[in-house]
Amino acid sequence: MLLPDLLRRRLVLLSGKGGVGKSLVGSALALAAAEQGKKVLLVEIDSPREAARFLGAPPAGPVETEILPGLFTVNLQPRGVMDEYVRQVLKLKVFADRVLASPIYDRFLTAAPGLKELMILGKIMVLEEERAGFGRKPKYDLVVVDLPATGHVLSMLKVPIAAAKAVPVGPVGANARRVLALLRDAARTALVIVALPEEMAVVEAAQFHDSTVKEVGVTAVAAVLNGFHERRFSDAEEARILSLSKEPPAGSVGAGVSVAAALQAARRHVRRRKLSRFYAARMKRLIPLPLVTLPFLFREEMGRDEVGLLAERLARA
Repeated sequence: MLLPDLLRRRLVLLSGKGGVGKSLVGSALALAAAEQGKKVLLVEIDSPREAARFLGAPPAGPVETEILPGLFTVNLQPRGVMDEYVRQVLKLKVFADRVLASPIYDRFLTAAPGLKELMILGKIMVLEEERAGFGRKPKYDLVVVDLPATGHVLSMLKVPIAAAKAVPVGPVGANARRVLALLRDAARTALVIVALPEEMAVVEAAQFHDSTVKEVGVTAVAAVLNGFHERRFSDAEEARILSLSKEPPAGSVGAGVSVAAALQAARRHVRRRKLSRFYAARMKRLIPLPLVTLPFLFREEMGRDEVGLLAERLARA
């Protein structure tokens, strides 16, 4: 089962093509883990529309905030993470304030290749390693990270490799090697690839899976096909719908909906169901991982109830 397998790890990373519902899946996964009694942190990265909105919570900020019992959120901003690192390294506030106010620091932060990505990954590592209390137990049982879309995240995941090679000594190189070790540690970290039952999303998911293995040394543990149109009619009913659609009879089915319109909607559903099944089979061929499908939800807005439904499906997957 997917959820128990993920809960054996401490860090779950989610990525996929933009628009596949990564944030929604991440929220559902975090909620499912919290409902299993885990203390969970949902991490977003410079997100303009935080996943916390799906759970009825105010926008997540740079400080970890509990939005539901056992479920915390944080939205990491690259500049804020870098500023925090500078303060930790310099320790004395007067020196740190002087550096942070310097225009040279601003230019360095903007121009240094890969620095923001390395700082973000380093912060995620700190959150995963953080301990609290007298027993020095992990502060969070599970950290779920909503990574950027695959087009950007592959470059982000390759930054520690480049940094470790470019800076063989010193704190930057040492932290890069620690981050890379965490990403490649299958006992601690799980990568989950999210897609929709659409051509470009599935193709990009397969390419991303191959690239993370070959170029980063990270192997995903599962794939999630979101927005899956599940069967609503039997084979006989689908055949009847397609037959009637050729010459729709007159009349209505009530509430001002014509038979022709109802048949058109039913025919679209049949087509989407077949496409969903086709792309699920294709993902299984292209990505040799366990595949979980999450249903398409016929809602204008996604909220706490919808996330709860998806969380329940993930718990049973």
